[in-house]
Amino acid sequence: MIVRLAIGVVIAAVLSGCGSGVRFVRMDETKYPAKAKNAVVETFPEETMKPHVVIGTLSTEKTLDASFGDHSVYDTTVDVLKSYARQIGADALTYVSPRHVGEGGGQKLRIDATAIRYLAQSETITSAESDTTAQP
Repeated sequence: MIVRLAIGVVIAAVLSGCGSGVRFVRMDETKYPAKAKNAVVETFPEETMKPHVVIGTLSTEKTLDASFGDHSVYDTTVDVLKSYARQIGADALTYVSPRHVGEGGGQKLRIDATAIRYLAQSETITSAESDTTAQP
Protein backbone atom coordinates (compact mmCIF):
# COMPACT_ATOMS: atom_id res chain seq x y z
CA MET A 1 0.00 0.00 0.00
CA ILE A 2 2.78 2.44 0.94
CA VAL A 3 4.71 1.54 -2.21
CA ARG A 4 1.66 2.32 -4.38
CA LEU A 5 1.20 5.65 -2.59
CA ALA A 6 4.86 6.54 -3.12
CA ILE A 7 4.65 5.63 -6.81
CA GLY A 8 1.48 7.72 -7.14
CA VAL A 9 3.20 10.74 -5.57
CA VAL A 10 6.20 10.40 -7.90
CA ILE A 11 3.96 10.10 -10.98
CA ALA A 12 1.90 13.12 -9.89
CA ALA A 13 5.07 15.19 -9.43
CA VAL A 14 6.34 14.24 -12.89
CA LEU A 15 3.00 14.95 -14.56
CA SER A 16 2.67 18.34 -12.88
CA GLY A 17 6.03 19.56 -14.15
CA CYS A 18 8.06 18.48 -11.10
CA GLY A 19 6.08 20.64 -8.74
CA SER A 20 6.22 23.78 -10.87
CA GLY A 21 2.47 23.81 -11.45
CA VAL A 22 3.06 24.30 -15.18
CA ARG A 23 1.25 22.12 -17.68
CA PHE A 24 3.43 21.49 -20.74
CA VAL A 25 2.45 19.84 -24.01
CA ARG A 26 5.46 19.20 -26.26
CA MET A 27 4.94 19.84 -29.98
CA ASP A 28 8.54 19.41 -31.15
CA GLU A 29 10.35 16.12 -30.62
CA THR A 30 13.72 17.86 -30.32
CA LYS A 31 14.90 18.34 -26.75
CA TYR A 32 16.84 21.59 -26.49
CA PRO A 33 19.44 22.40 -23.83
CA ALA A 34 18.18 24.50 -20.93
CA LYS A 35 18.91 28.22 -20.91
CA ALA A 36 20.77 29.92 -18.07
CA LYS A 37 18.61 30.88 -15.06
CA ASN A 38 19.07 34.58 -15.88
CA ALA A 39 18.54 34.22 -19.66
CA VAL A 40 16.02 36.63 -21.13
CA VAL A 41 12.75 35.06 -22.28
CA GLU A 42 10.76 37.48 -24.41
CA THR A 43 6.96 37.59 -24.25
CA PHE A 44 4.56 38.49 -27.04
CA PRO A 45 0.75 38.71 -26.98
CA GLU A 46 0.69 37.36 -30.55
CA GLU A 47 3.03 35.78 -33.08
CA THR A 48 6.58 37.07 -33.58
CA MET A 49 8.06 37.65 -37.02
CA LYS A 50 11.39 36.08 -36.04
CA PRO A 51 11.87 32.62 -37.60
CA HIS A 52 11.25 29.99 -34.93
CA VAL A 53 10.09 26.52 -34.06
CA VAL A 54 7.27 25.84 -31.61
CA ILE A 55 8.50 23.71 -28.71
CA GLY A 56 5.10 23.37 -27.06
CA THR A 57 2.33 25.00 -25.07
CA LEU A 58 2.47 26.01 -21.42
CA SER A 59 -0.18 27.02 -18.92
CA THR A 60 -0.32 27.70 -15.21
CA GLU A 61 -2.71 29.13 -12.65
CA LYS A 62 -2.21 31.28 -9.57
CA THR A 63 -4.79 32.21 -6.96
CA LEU A 64 -5.80 35.84 -7.11
CA ASP A 65 -5.00 37.61 -3.90
CA ALA A 66 -4.23 41.15 -2.81
CA SER A 67 -0.98 42.41 -4.31
CA PHE A 68 0.73 45.29 -2.54
CA GLY A 69 4.23 45.11 -3.99
CA ASP A 70 5.78 45.94 -7.32
CA HIS A 71 5.13 42.41 -8.57
CA SER A 72 1.52 41.64 -9.51
CA VAL A 73 -0.11 38.20 -9.66
CA TYR A 74 0.17 38.49 -13.46
CA ASP A 75 3.92 39.21 -13.28
CA THR A 76 4.49 36.35 -10.84
CA THR A 77 2.55 33.92 -13.04
CA VAL A 78 4.44 34.97 -16.19
CA ASP A 79 7.71 34.55 -14.28
CA VAL A 80 6.74 30.94 -13.51
CA LEU A 81 6.14 30.33 -17.24
CA LYS A 82 9.44 32.02 -18.17
CA SER A 83 11.33 29.85 -15.69
CA TYR A 84 9.80 26.71 -17.20
CA ALA A 85 10.52 28.03 -20.71
CA ARG A 86 14.22 28.34 -19.82
CA GLN A 87 14.23 24.71 -18.63
CA ILE A 88 12.96 23.51 -22.02
CA GLY A 89 15.32 25.78 -24.00
CA ALA A 90 12.78 28.36 -25.19
CA ASP A 91 13.79 31.87 -26.27
CA ALA A 92 10.32 33.41 -26.06
CA LEU A 93 6.67 32.94 -25.19
CA THR A 94 4.07 33.88 -27.79
CA TYR A 95 0.30 34.13 -27.57
CA VAL A 96 0.63 34.96 -23.85
CA SER A 97 -3.02 35.12 -22.83
CA PRO A 98 -4.30 35.67 -19.31
CA ARG A 99 -7.82 34.87 -18.17
CA HIS A 100 -9.72 34.51 -14.92
CA VAL A 101 -11.01 31.08 -13.93
CA GLY A 102 -13.10 30.01 -10.96
CA GLU A 103 -15.68 31.92 -8.99
CA GLY A 104 -15.96 33.78 -5.71
CA GLY A 105 -13.03 33.47 -3.34
CA GLY A 106 -11.50 30.71 -5.46
CA GLN A 107 -10.71 32.89 -8.47
CA LYS A 108 -7.45 32.21 -10.21
CA LEU A 109 -5.46 33.81 -12.98
CA ARG A 110 -4.62 31.33 -15.72
CA ILE A 111 -2.02 32.16 -18.33
CA ASP A 112 -1.52 30.10 -21.48
CA ALA A 113 1.43 30.61 -23.82
CA THR A 114 3.35 28.97 -26.64
CA ALA A 115 7.07 28.33 -26.04
CA ILE A 116 9.27 28.95 -29.08
CA ARG A 117 12.93 28.68 -29.95
CA TYR A 118 14.45 31.04 -32.50
CA LEU A 119 16.07 29.46 -35.54
CA ALA A 120 19.64 30.32 -36.45
CA GLN A 121 19.99 32.22 -39.73
CA SER A 122 21.43 29.12 -41.42
CA GLU A 123 18.25 27.21 -40.51
CA THR A 124 15.93 29.73 -42.16
CA ILE A 125 16.98 29.21 -45.78
CA THR A 126 13.86 28.54 -47.82
CA SER A 127 13.56 25.75 -50.35
CA ALA A 128 13.25 28.37 -53.13
CA GLU A 129 16.71 29.68 -52.26
CA SER A 130 18.06 26.12 -52.21
CA ASP A 131 16.57 25.44 -55.66
CA THR A 132 18.32 28.46 -57.23
CA THR A 133 21.73 27.31 -55.99
CA ALA A 134 21.20 23.83 -57.46
CA GLN A 135 20.80 25.12 -61.03
CA PRO A 136 23.86 24.83 -63.40
